[in-house]
Amino acid sequence: MKIDYLLKNFLIAFIVLPVMALGQINVSEKVQVSKSANNSENALYFIDFWATWCGPCVYAKEYLGVLQKQYPNDFYVVSISQENPELVRKYLKKRPTDLAVFVDYEGETFNKHNIRLLPHGILMNADGDVLWEGSPTDFKASDLARFLRSNTKKKHVDKFFKDKGAKTENIETVYQPKSAFEIKTLKKESFDFLQIQERSNYVEFKGSVKDILAYNLKVYKSQVKLSDDLDQQYHMCISKSNNPYGNHTAEIIDALKLEMYHSEVKGEAMVFDIESITFWDTNQIDWGRDTAKYLIDEYQIQADNVTFKEVLYQLSQVLEKPVVTVQDITDTAEHDWSIHYKFYDLMQSDLLDNYGIKAEAKTTSYKLYTLTKKAP
Repeated sequence: MKIDYLLKNFLIAFIVLPVMALGQINVSEKVQVSKSANNSENALYFIDFWATWCGPCVYAKEYLGVLQKQYPNDFYVVSISQENPELVRKYLKKRPTDLAVFVDYEGETFNKHNIRLLPHGILMNADGDVLWEGSPTDFKASDLARFLRSNTKKKHVDKFFKDKGAKTENIETVYQPKSAFEIKTLKKESFDFLQIQERSNYVEFKGSVKDILAYNLKVYKSQVKLSDDLDQQYHMCISKSNNPYGNHTAEIIDALKLEMYHSEVKGEAMVFDIESITFWDTNQIDWGRDTAKYLIDEYQIQADNVTFKEVLYQLSQVLEKPVVTVQDITDTAEHDWSIHYKFYDLMQSDLLDNYGIKAEAKTTSYKLYTLTKKAP
């Protein structure tokens, strides 16, 4: 009887504990608790994934701050960054918020939910079930009210978010390049997605040669061809002074001792007829100075003060195919943009109605850039 009792309890623990773990979010440190939520026990938790360098995240955080004050009971918003806690604290001194701010320094929660674009939000109930996911600004008060009516079970914030107390490193001051072009091979780091930091006087890249060149050429990464031994990971700092339009291709190729030539190939692409294009001005969207240029979620791209070529590059990445234009692009001015891309028909009507652009996915010719090692 005693053996049966112990076995029964072991099986219960074996089954229940993993379920409990599913309803728990691990964080490295709780930098700040909510100043506007009334309760520690809540039915719904909204996780706001953000970063200090993400300009659109500022607007998303302000929006969620208003929503939290409107619904202070049974609802708890937590902004989670995977940056160094000290960096987050310094940021909060400049841009304070009443929301709870936690840090996922080891990236466990970011990786668990496959967070690739910022800002991003997830609404969960007390059991850890995902009820809603998308851009935080798309989460409406009506959505929240509906979910509150159907989710009454509560959990304490300290049980929902487990503080692992992970060790962090001291942050360093922002590096200032000593020359117009600095490059070093990344040996201990590897980036699946290109990391770009726009500084006041230089731009910083971390990633593969293919991704860095695709960004500078403003093409989809499949349009850049080079051997695996040349496609290494680099950290580059390049001065903006000699390149007002941000194309550093020649400098990069020269520094890596490469040669590049292009050819025409045929394949599936998104083709834009821009004969009757009507650009927006720069007053449609305003995220302020020294912020990121883009807000990209799983449905749309919004951009504040960027060129047409830059928007085409971003569209090619989310559509995962080349984007080409029938006519040559001569416009180099900055504009504001809001383009839906998730559903093809909606994207077509969005581009035509807002900008006079006719879009069609079809087989066409586009440029392929091939890089080889320069002969000694």
